[in-house]
Amino acid sequence: MRKSSSLAIHLLPGLLSLLLIGFLACKKTPPPKVQITPLQTLINTDTNLNLFHRMILQANDVVLLNDEPVILFIPHNSVLIQAGYPEVVIDSMSSTLADRIVRYQYLTSPVNTDSAGYTPNPTLLGVPLYIGRDGAGNLLLNGIATAPDKSVQVGKASVYYLNTLVPASADSLTELLQTDSSLSLFAQVFARTNLYDSLLLSGGFTVLAPVNSAMLQAGFDSLRIDTVSIDTLLSLAQDQVVKGAWFSTTFPSALTTLNGSNIAVSVVNGVPQFAGNGNPLPVHWLSGDQVSGAGLILHHTDGVLSP
Repeated sequence: MRKSSSLAIHLLPGLLSLLLIGFLACKKTPPPKVQITPLQTLINTDTNLNLFHRMILQANDVVLLNDEPVILFIPHNSVLIQAGYPEVVIDSMSSTLADRIVRYQYLTSPVNTDSAGYTPNPTLLGVPLYIGRDGAGNLLLNGIATAPDKSVQVGKASVYYLNTLVPASADSLTELLQTDSSLSLFAQVFARTNLYDSLLLSGGFTVLAPVNSAMLQAGFDSLRIDTVSIDTLLSLAQDQVVKGAWFSTTFPSALTTLNGSNIAVSVVNGVPQFAGNGNPLPVHWLSGDQVSGAGLILHHTDGVLSP
């Protein structure tokens, strides 16, 4: 009897240890606490930023709302609607396009306007955002979008609220052309001539791209573009590319095409228009200021230039 009691006393600590281990094993580890960053709080609670919030979600870019020392340009709802991005458009756009728009609003270093004219600022997209100042001292982005020169601190981030949206950008002209349905015929010309890869990769050029209706009016439908000689298409394409990287607000009074011909520039009611010797009527600027890569700018026009 004494031996049994002694054995029980010796086994008791071991049994208690096993029970403790079992208890700890059964106890669930609590889930990690979700940290809401100041940027997330701003985007989630400010009803004037609902559309930008939707674009962030469409782009799968919620990670960009982490509390980091970034520079961010944010458009209010009215700015996105004015630029053609209401809720229905944002919800139906590709995640790639949404991501391009969002990442182009993020700078990786403080705003720099030290250079005369426009200073290239690096972005998360990898394509520079060109920033200068207008006559009132506001920030002027890519020649067309504006923002106050004072930022608002949100956590570690510095936020600038855009008065107008920065036009979408891309790593290459090919990407811009292929994703713009209004330029599908001009994109077809560039694809056949291989002009971008052969002559424009160095940058320092502006493309005055005729929209589809202008190409059709000039007699270039898809079938003709596919069958006409390469020399004809190459001459056409080179006449729409001018030397120098120009925003809509910085065009000089005369431009030189890749063919070496002159294009006269005038501004009527704030809208640039262009004319070659073969144009009976001016070609009007429609939209643009889209940066593709470094030092190449795309504009939409309503006509084909004929120097």
